[in-house]
Amino acid sequence: MKLQDIQANWDKFGANDPLWSILAWPDKSGHRWQIEEFFATGVQEIAEVLATVAALGLSPERGRALDFGCGVGRLTQALAEHFAEVDGVDISQAMLTLAAHYNRHGARCRYHLNETADLTRFGDGTFDFVYSSITLQHMPPRFARAYLREFLRVLKPQGVLVFQLPDRPRQWHRRLIQRLRPTRLFRLYQRLRHGDRPVMDMFGIPRPQVVAWLIAHGGHVVAVQPDDSADRYWTSFRYIVTKNVQTLSV
Repeated sequence: MKLQDIQANWDKFGANDPLWSILAWPDKSGHRWQIEEFFATGVQEIAEVLATVAALGLSPERGRALDFGCGVGRLTQALAEHFAEVDGVDISQAMLTLAAHYNRHGARCRYHLNETADLTRFGDGTFDFVYSSITLQHMPPRFARAYLREFLRVLKPQGVLVFQLPDRPRQWHRRLIQRLRPTRLFRLYQRLRHGDRPVMDMFGIPRPQVVAWLIAHGGHVVAVQPDDSADRYWTSFRYIVTKNVQTLSV
């Protein structure tokens, strides 16, 4: 699977039923999300996340934040209530066109199309807060790992990174299927089954591997908390991370 495949898939979601593709609640498919209700979920989520960060004794500056996998700006707009500047990044132009339409914070909120497996448009130590939710789960692990490394790179020395990522499917037969998902054979099966319709792929990385990867790339894992953002077939975690002070001082 290539990034271009992921991009094409999410452009289709963005054109067909964008709000439901971001928050796939069973009773909201078929354009049944009310826009105010949809964005209110982002306000609630960011308030809860920042309260959790504060409860852990972390207090990032409220300068600049990054929303990775911003979609139509559900969380980006909420972050703009707490940070002076917010950058939303997404792989789908269809989603970003809607995000610009829904922007209520003017130039303080910027949206960027990102079509590469890095964040080179941003320099080292750019952001006080980096957040990603229900995004990394939709890409093969090799891309998720690359972005995790980039999150740490663009994070300021006293900044905080918070992201959600599934661990593995709950059932053994789904774990077996996961091994096939990134292969050409499985992609062919999906095309035969779904035709030209977009597919919401799910991927995960086992928790010990995520923690080891973060540490290896200069992260200090403050907390790993159970998370219910993924679908019911997956276990999922929220990771709260800072930069390793010892690594920074070398």
